[in-house]
Amino acid sequence: NLPNYSYANYCTPPPAVVYTRCEDEANKLVQSLESPLGFDLEWRVLWNSGAQERRTALVQLCDKSNILLIHEVIESPSIIKTGANIHNDGEKLYRDFGITARGLVELGALAHVADDNFSSIYKRRVVSLAKMTTLYLECNLVKSKERTSNWEANLNDKMVQYAANDVHVGLMVHLKLLELAKAGNKELDPTKYISSVDPLSQRADSIKVIASHTSLESNAPNIPSLAPMPLPPQYMRAYNLWHHRNTPLDKMCDILKTGGRVEPLKESTVISYVVGAIRADTSLPFDMSKLLELVKMEAGSWSRHREWL
Repeated sequence: NLPNYSYANYCTPPPAVVYTRCEDEANKLVQSLESPLGFDLEWRVLWNSGAQERRTALVQLCDKSNILLIHEVIESPSIIKTGANIHNDGEKLYRDFGITARGLVELGALAHVADDNFSSIYKRRVVSLAKMTTLYLECNLVKSKERTSNWEANLNDKMVQYAANDVHVGLMVHLKLLELAKAGNKELDPTKYISSVDPLSQRADSIKVIASHTSLESNAPNIPSLAPMPLPPQYMRAYNLWHHRNTPLDKMCDILKTGGRVEPLKESTVISYVVGAIRADTSLPFDMSKLLELVKMEAGSWSRHREWL
């Protein structure tokens, strides 16, 4: 008999929901968010036998005042991102775009510290967001048919509402856990429970398809089973243009645009494709000085990849 969760009913005024397909707009909006952030992903699931996992189509980020639904993947380091089975989402971002997610905090890890009752019910570190919503917000997190929508298409109103609820509820559970810890005089510092995706442990050419991240529960952040899978085509296209054809970066940005996109890709996106291909397939030949020159052409890319280089 619990009410269904809706971000619109949780605070006054309700958070503003922004849905954008514009990378420049998304980058500006991300800078306005205040930590901690709710964090979630959506991607299209293909049910036919042998279908490969689709790339991330939508990134959801929110703070207490704003919910962003972003159709371009944005890396936002140095701020806490919280959710259920969140490390799995971080690993998917790396597989899809070469982004090394940092500042990931698993809600279950916080709950075990903040709430003794939680530990008596669940022994796992990863517990579904729906169960945590029922326990801490006394609401149902509805998993409607929108869950398996085509997230690669333009979002309709129902998809926007679903995605907004899915990311906002994670943040509200996070804040509730902080309240419980404070009321119980328990020290709970989310920064002590941060995890990051380790690129060296990610083998993009050997990841088993994961159909859905929202229904999984385990004793630790899910590490996908290994099975052969080719690199994303865009990675290899970018690598071939750069390594074999010596194509200038601006030309690559224009050549690699897909899906009816008019404007060229961002330099950072194309650089991440090249770096992602080389890191995922160590058999690919490359000139390190040439790679350094490429990465240094875009300040954000240099900051992102210099440690590995």
